Amino acid sequence: MPLRTSSRWIASLAGLLVLSGSAIAVRAEPQPAPPITQASPKIGYTVPTRRPAHISRQDTGSSLSALFDTASGNQAKVLREMGGLSISMNNDIADAIEAYYAQPKAKLIWVDGKGPTPKAAQALSLLKQADDWGLNAGDYAVAPPQGAGDRAKALAEFEVSLSAKMLMFLQDNFRGRIDPNKLSNYYDFKRKPVDLKGTIAQLSATPDLMVVFDRLLPSNPKFAQLAAELHYLRTSGQGGDAAANINKVIVAMEEMRWLPQEFPERYVFINQPAYMAYYYENSTLTLSMKAVIGQQDHQTNFFDASIKTVEFNPDWGVPQSIIRNEMLPHLKRDPAYLDKEGYVVSVKGKTMPSAKVDWSQPLENIGVVQPPGADNALGQLKILFPNSHDIYMHDTPARGKFASQDRMFSHGCVRLENPKAMAAAVLKTSVEFVDQQIAAGGKQDMPVPEQVPVYVSYFTAWPTDDGVIHYFDDIYGRDAQTLSAISATTASRAQS
Repeated sequence: MPLRTSSRWIASLAGLLVLSGSAIAVRAEPQPAPPITQASPKIGYTVPTRRPAHISRQDTGSSLSALFDTASGNQAKVLREMGGLSISMNNDIADAIEAYYAQPKAKLIWVDGKGPTPKAAQALSLLKQADDWGLNAGDYAVAPPQGAGDRAKALAEFEVSLSAKMLMFLQDNFRGRIDPNKLSNYYDFKRKPVDLKGTIAQLSATPDLMVVFDRLLPSNPKFAQLAAELHYLRTSGQGGDAAANINKVIVAMEEMRWLPQEFPERYVFINQPAYMAYYYENSTLTLSMKAVIGQQDHQTNFFDASIKTVEFNPDWGVPQSIIRNEMLPHLKRDPAYLDKEGYVVSVKGKTMPSAKVDWSQPLENIGVVQPPGADNALGQLKILFPNSHDIYMHDTPARGKFASQDRMFSHGCVRLENPKAMAAAVLKTSVEFVDQQIAAGGKQDMPVPEQVPVYVSYFTAWPTDDGVIHYFDDIYGRDAQTLSAISATTASRAQS
């Protein structure tokens, strides 16, 4: 059966491929790469545990029916042969395979007792196209049944192998090959679950695999743009930066799978390598601005959250790491340093001058707060989206930093070039209203009328809304980690 094009996504990709010689061919040139500093790595990348699937079947009397129905008898032989197979696969996939084929009324999905079916041909065609979606087709290769000897055993092995590879292919498309949380401490995602048992049941029931495929493939148009770019880079023969850009696109497609399958109509998107923040309303880009992100030793995390509050005239509770690493050296030279700089110091909740504080005691006892004001490190407002990393967007008095090409100056939070406009957007109000709240003076927390998803992301290849793919430096060295983890995953899958 020929592979039918998907009405939702593959048709979109086909249209974008037509554009590969026009709009998409106009792409930003990557800047010279700076020395790479690796993100705080965990020791290696732990690939998923693999094991052989053990299929236990009960005799359901099918041998009697074989006397009257040759086809039924052939299928029964194939199902019985599954008990002696030893095919390695990821633990969760093995669980789904065992549960499906152990059912008394289990039906073969890809063979009919004589050989592979047209649906198997469609599945194999789909798997061979995995490279087009930024995956590795070798991960999903399934050898056709060979020889005329023990035909039932060969068909059983083909049946189970194809089911396992299809589940892995669909799972990889939906949530990515690798678990980003295992890469380093700078990734934080609740990995998207895939109902593998339900998926294999649907593979069995549907005559057209594209129904299942459409449900699990990323449907964001930007994913299709990246896929089109990948095709262009591989076929254009441009040379030069093509190999490096191919890797960036493959990583970007992997990272897109960590995010929601579809972006909502209203959201904020921050791309760290681009040093940019964007606001989308009704799925349309309505606001963009420069951003400052974390220094190499205070990197901004890659995660998603929801904007809940805008705080006007904020104070700044200085993190203990900054007190220890940046303030204590000043205090050793001048015990009144924090008093002169306008900070409020407290010890176990009691306010006192910094000159009278015993700084040798545990810093957990000491609080340092910078009151609201023109010199406050957070500027006139901050935009809060609760997360375990204490990262938020905020204003800054250091406006000159936005003129720099490489804007890595913060301790991890995201400074905005035009924070008032962003605050007005998430509050669904005007900049004039924001100015009024600031002018009123005093710290004020204002909840947003509805929570706004925010994606604090890291893409070294990213399509703008006009379809042009832009490339950025791998400023934190994270792409190299992702590619290494992908290679480790492929290597583990090649082992029997």
